[in-house]
Amino acid sequence: MKQIESRNNQIIKKALKVLSGSNNDSLIMVEGHKLLGEAIKSGAQPEMVFVENPTSLRDKTFLEEKCFMVNRGLFRELSTVKSPNEIIAFLRPASKPNLEDLVKTAKMLVVLDRLQDPGNIGTIIRTSEAMGASAIILLEGCCNPNNHKVIRAAMGSSFRLPTVANVNIENLFTILNKNGYMTICADMKGSKLPDFKFAEKSALFMGQEGSGISDYIMSNCKSRVAIPMYGQVESLNVATSTAMCLYEWARVKSVQTASSNYKRSSNV
Repeated sequence: MKQIESRNNQIIKKALKVLSGSNNDSLIMVEGHKLLGEAIKSGAQPEMVFVENPTSLRDKTFLEEKCFMVNRGLFRELSTVKSPNEIIAFLRPASKPNLEDLVKTAKMLVVLDRLQDPGNIGTIIRTSEAMGASAIILLEGCCNPNNHKVIRAAMGSSFRLPTVANVNIENLFTILNKNGYMTICADMKGSKLPDFKFAEKSALFMGQEGSGISDYIMSNCKSRVAIPMYGQVESLNVATSTAMCLYEWARVKSVQTASSNYKRSSNV
């Protein structure tokens, strides 16, 4: 295992550029064995791995050729948390799924419009996996899903749930309409969530944190859904709103599945 002592080392400079976002390279950064394991399972290829102690590799000795031992100061500079994990890795992500192929087989697509907060995006990815959504689509203008803050907030879900980024909105509507999707946007004037009927193939559009859904999306969506609110609250966090919509979709789907299974068993 090679050792690096200086911040001026080209490997360290490359890693810091990835963290700052000033590098055009598409490398992703993860901290800790759990996220690293999920990244590798997804097909991501490790390019640089950093530890303070050789024993930090644990059962990942296959990474030794890509691993560098650094001092405490450099390790803390590479870390993005106050209490660093014992391993930090930079990987080349696996290839992303084809949008048209994904749409053909999906049941629930979560489409994000110009979301910039990486914490919100990561939380939505994690929630979407938990509720059984098929995929995440990030339209042009969204924060890069490879951002290390997105990956940390998603807690591994970004490596398991299919995600397509930088998607053109006009092209997306063409594909969704061709495949018979109900396109749904969150809007306070829409049908109340508890009474809303999701279609078998649905695409849920959630808008930018400040300005909400774009006018283009609003005018092209076939349906609108509203979350009932009480008191003096005017709006909800986009990640919270997405979670509530997906929970209701998943709850109804579960009831419908149970009812269908009961009918089949009663006819036996």
